[in-house]
Amino acid sequence: MENYYILIFLFSASAILDYAELAYLWQLKEYRPDRFRDFLGTILGRKFILSYKIILRPVLFLALIFSSNQLAAGLTIIFSLDIIDSLLKFVKSRYRRPKPTAKAILIIAASISAEGVILLVASKAALILILAASRFFIIASAVLIINFLTYPVKKYYYKKAAEKLARHRNLIVIGVTGSYGKTTVKHFLEQLLKRKYKVVMTPKNVNSELGVAKFILKTDFGQTDIFIVEMGAYKIGEIKLICGMVKPRIGILTAINEQHLPLFGGLKNTQTAKYELLRSLPPDGLAIINSDNAYCREFIPELKCQIKTFGQLAEFKPDCLISNISASADNLELKATPDYKIRTNIIGAHNAMNVAPVILAAAYLGLNKTEIEEQAGQFTLPEATLQLVKYGASLVIDDSYNSNPAAFAAALKFLAAYRTNGLPAGQAGKKIVISRGLIELGPASQEAHKKIGQLIGLIADEFIIISPDSVSALKSGAVNSKIKIQTIFESAKLLKYLKQKQKQSSVILLEGRMPKIIKQEIKTN
Repeated sequence: MENYYILIFLFSASAILDYAELAYLWQLKEYRPDRFRDFLGTILGRKFILSYKIILRPVLFLALIFSSNQLAAGLTIIFSLDIIDSLLKFVKSRYRRPKPTAKAILIIAASISAEGVILLVASKAALILILAASRFFIIASAVLIINFLTYPVKKYYYKKAAEKLARHRNLIVIGVTGSYGKTTVKHFLEQLLKRKYKVVMTPKNVNSELGVAKFILKTDFGQTDIFIVEMGAYKIGEIKLICGMVKPRIGILTAINEQHLPLFGGLKNTQTAKYELLRSLPPDGLAIINSDNAYCREFIPELKCQIKTFGQLAEFKPDCLISNISASADNLELKATPDYKIRTNIIGAHNAMNVAPVILAAAYLGLNKTEIEEQAGQFTLPEATLQLVKYGASLVIDDSYNSNPAAFAAALKFLAAYRTNGLPAGQAGKKIVISRGLIELGPASQEAHKKIGQLIGLIADEFIIISPDSVSALKSGAVNSKIKIQTIFESAKLLKYLKQKQKQSSVILLEGRMPKIIKQEIKTN
């Protein structure tokens, strides 16, 4: 009997640790099979497939079929190995667990329960064969079933959110979409329009159908004049669903590129998805469109609402032509037609294209030239979006909110222009790039990473690659440069490397998602 209780304990500990780690991956991919499938096609995904839990563990289970009748002893050994594997990851700061949301807890509980039932009721052969399929398939089944069962709940949220907003007849909704720039434009809009209106915007990276619906249901719009909604998507139909809820009057399309290409299945599908916002606008609404981007301007003639365009290319005759861009380490200045002179404390020349649509929206909503110029002078960038952070003797350019080819290139351009001889330590410092590369680019990934590698090779002194997925492509781009390239895949080792730079005079660009301990290190030092 004592051995029985030990086996139950080992099973429970093993299952909780394993399913929590698997749930973290599913949560990271928003419990979407399409995003998880794309992950499995990466180098990290293939390493995951070849890991102990996915390959060796099922082999050990299968071996029990040919063993003696010591099934309990075999299960004890395997569950113990599971726990040891998780503990080793924990010691190396590589163990990951999900945020404790209701859905994550439900999925973990359902997976453990399913495996527990199998252990109790299945025959020996069936038991071993089922478990040999690995816990990955059990939790994947749990995710799919729970997704299916909770879909009516999602529809209920969408319906209630739409009904709530419909009661606020005078509320003006502005939708913002695009492959990149959405969050920055959303923040600039809020900062500019609050000069005259009561404004609410979707927070942080809340831009999915369910995320928007939940935010609407918990927000008081009683005193709100304008609601700014960031709209993201991974496939056709998702932005249309958000628009059906919020009924936008103004729509802003920032840009279209290869971001999330494998999920959309092609740039034309990306274009169709993003245009769902513009096609949803009422006849008296306003579409604000990037005329420099060919995919953005292609369907302009088909739109039935009022149209305003922005860009730097005069040949496309934008309504807001951006010119005379002057960017430094402290501010950004630009001119915009018809007669705006903008001077703001944000950095990065590329942000001129994020200021332009905001000017058009503000003018449409009745702000005058003086109000727009004065309010733009107080713009601040979203967190971890080209933020300058003092780090000992070094300076960190924190651009870790997200990344895409255009944003990466823009951050590198800023790094190239930054003068390192102004840093302490009495000598010019090194320029260092730390990045995992870009994700979800599909067939465009190899060429995009090669181009980024070339830019880094021309600009930086050191390049630290923190994910195996893009190493070869990035290195091939920088092959003819004298840059020092390192690969550091473990968070603890990366933290140790970063701490060494506190005593040196360097400018360090953090581009794209960073491990949590790196973010914490930058915030607390």
